[in-house]
Amino acid sequence: MEQNELIMEWFLWHRAVEYIKEDLPEVESADMRFPLIAGWVLRRIGSQVYQKEKEAALVLKENRIRIVKEKFDQGVLFVVWSYRGNTDIFRINEGRLRAEVQKKIGDMMKMMTEIR
Repeated sequence: MEQNELIMEWFLWHRAVEYIKEDLPEVESADMRFPLIAGWVLRRIGSQVYQKEKEAALVLKENRIRIVKEKFDQGVLFVVWSYRGNTDIFRINEGRLRAEVQKKIGDMMKMMTEIR
């Protein structure tokens, strides 16, 4: 895989973890019949997503790619990264990022339900 693809893979899982952390309190406090069950499901998905993030971070480390900084500005997310002394910027529109994260989580949930 190319460096940008590796960074994209890590960044999608990284943001997915962040989005789940943001959503969890809202789901658990929602006016639902069984909010704790919905929270449990979200926690289970979050656990799997976190594992994927760790795996992607390990791949970055194996390829000697270092994430220097993340920044959000005017609807665009920037990731400054370094590889063999060269620094570069990866950027993605927040709307596209959210769509890609949703797709990743959907694929992961499909895999989880097929296994069982």
